[in-house]
Amino acid sequence: MRRFSANYVLPVTCPPIKNGIVEVDNNGEIISIVDPGREFQEIHSTEFHNGVIVPGFVNAHCHLELSHLKGQVKSGSGIAGFIKAVTEYRINDSEVIEKAIQLAIREIELTGTVAVGDICNTLDTFFLKSRSSIFFHNFIEVFGINPLAAERIIENANGIMRGFEKLQNSSTSITPHSTYSLSNTLWKTVREHINKSNLPVSIHYAESLPEFEYLMNGTGPLMERYRLLNIPFDVPFERTPFKVITDNINHNKDVLFIHNTFASVEELVELNRIYRKATFVTCPESNLIIEGKLPDLVSMYKHGLRIAIGTDSLASATSLSMLHHIKLLLDNFTDIPFSEILKWSTLNGAEALNVSGRFGSIEIGKAPGLNLITNFDFDKMCPRANSEVRRLI
Repeated sequence: MRRFSANYVLPVTCPPIKNGIVEVDNNGEIISIVDPGREFQEIHSTEFHNGVIVPGFVNAHCHLELSHLKGQVKSGSGIAGFIKAVTEYRINDSEVIEKAIQLAIREIELTGTVAVGDICNTLDTFFLKSRSSIFFHNFIEVFGINPLAAERIIENANGIMRGFEKLQNSSTSITPHSTYSLSNTLWKTVREHINKSNLPVSIHYAESLPEFEYLMNGTGPLMERYRLLNIPFDVPFERTPFKVITDNINHNKDVLFIHNTFASVEELVELNRIYRKATFVTCPESNLIIEGKLPDLVSMYKHGLRIAIGTDSLASATSLSMLHHIKLLLDNFTDIPFSEILKWSTLNGAEALNVSGRFGSIEIGKAPGLNLITNFDFDKMCPRANSEVRRLI
């Protein structure tokens, strides 16, 4: 048993507790939370820290297997340029890939992330995930515009899923990549898979303007990119990301909509109404690097939408530290309080991945992990630019 205290404990589900004390058992499960009131209360064997204690972070969207692409993709390339760069720079050197994934997972662990929604196209991350204490939901991502390749693509995805299903402390489901990267034939097969599963679906949504241009008119950078592949594909016409989603994903599903950079708040509100549980995941640094734009998080927040935070991959971000991405949001959205953004980075992500019974908030019976944020601004009750995070358990 261990006891932790700090200037404040931020449980997420209730107001900050000044000089609060969190008691955990040997498995990290919280067995008591002490609010000493106005007077500091010293309890035997309590570890007191300067700063604030928060629950472990939940990264709702990551691509760990792209970690070897760190620094390889130019900023401002747009979505078509980014896809081109990722395709060209991907390598088959297993040692390089494994070392990059190892460093990425180590960064995640050290910076206090306890659960990750990770996009998987291969089994490259399996071994290193099996050695980590982090919970992973493995989204086996499916994409391919050639209708003749649909059967081969889904067979490959099923093989990867069977591999990840052997992983302890994890869950696994098949998921579509985006609204613009699946043939009609592949959508039909994927639709059958995801609609008979109770696990969440993750899909890149409204990440760029070319997505809308391609679906509506069959024109633009994505269209040019596909033409260069010299393969058969269905040219879309008068479609929208919204229609692709609602036509193919059953409305009783839990869906993580990733990015939402160019979506109107009205369509996001409608998606939230339609789906059983909708979570809108923002990846701030990735959005700034690829498209130079952030989603309208202020309007989304005011409309009461469930927002979560993802780091995306090191191909489009400089760090997988959730605190790094929290600071970016605080810098760009001064009207949104840190208490809300903290919820995005913890409880909302846990709810999206269906693990909120264990993670996301400091509550008795949970084992959410505990992080210490130092150099904290107690007047504004938010992190400073030089704040750092350290994992306590």
